[in-house]
Amino acid sequence: MVRSAVIISVSILTIFFSCTEERKFPEVKKLSEYKETEFIPTLEHKVSKDKNSVYCATLLFAWNEIKNQISSPLTIPNNYTDLKLLNESTSFENVLKKEEYKTTGLIEGLNIIAKAEFAKSLPFEFKLRSFDSKLKYGEESVYSFGILGHDKRELLDLVPIAYYKNDKNFVIKLLPMDKDDEVILFKTEKSFSTISDMIVEIERLTKIGKNEKLKEQMLWKYIYNEEDEVIIPKFKFNIETNYIEFEGKDFYTKEESYEIQTAWQRTAFILDELGAEMESESIVIVESVDSIAEVELPKPKKMIFDSPFLTLLKRRDSKNPYFALWTTNAELMIK
Repeated sequence: MVRSAVIISVSILTIFFSCTEERKFPEVKKLSEYKETEFIPTLEHKVSKDKNSVYCATLLFAWNEIKNQISSPLTIPNNYTDLKLLNESTSFENVLKKEEYKTTGLIEGLNIIAKAEFAKSLPFEFKLRSFDSKLKYGEESVYSFGILGHDKRELLDLVPIAYYKNDKNFVIKLLPMDKDDEVILFKTEKSFSTISDMIVEIERLTKIGKNEKLKEQMLWKYIYNEEDEVIIPKFKFNIETNYIEFEGKDFYTKEESYEIQTAWQRTAFILDELGAEMESESIVIVESVDSIAEVELPKPKKMIFDSPFLTLLKRRDSKNPYFALWTTNAELMIK
């Protein structure tokens, strides 16, 4: 029986530039070196309560291109729940405009090769404050950045408050020079199973925030006063991994059976006072087998990211992000 291979090669290259500083990603490390971090392939996959969860749309763009090339419905065995989530997810749709990314798919003999790539640059217009010893996440002291309530208006405007209940439940944004994109930070005491569920909650809270801004007695929540502060951990990592939950799994069309031989991804990310930088690539090899509201008094807001929180990179006109990071520990932060 002739065997064919389906190769998915995906790369995301986000080039960050700054007129004042040049940053570089660290050398790539294997995910196995990080005991408190995991990669998740879709926004619908469950996040851990005690591990960081890193997501990028890389894999979904490539998988969609493979489905377009096969042009037949795929059947995933019910016991392969992770693969079914990958195959059924639509959370990658419209996260970027068509001119912002490129996908290609071609057939060479019995091989199908799919590729996708995009580039993003998200520097801030002005450099935010940098802190060496301002933040402890858990028991670890980490480098951080942010703003203080008495900063110049040009800095405060880069960090609008989308929703504020108290210092443990709020949503803020970081606005880069590219006005089509935004960084969202969400801190909450609630428990969520998936990042997709968190996104729904962010939308709900943002609507509440818009309404509260219209009420004079609640306006204090959304403007920076002298004693307010926002303190955010700095991130810097470059990690690669194989998705063992996909490798060795098979799927079918009416004409063909396939087995996933390799599912690999690398994602690098930097977030600090200058802006955000990310880079990601993924390769999947699939081989064919035998055919077949209460009024509150004003008080200082201490929006300090020292406990679990979510970071999203997304277009403003898209519901879903192209990158997400659920943070439960300091492993990926700069120390």
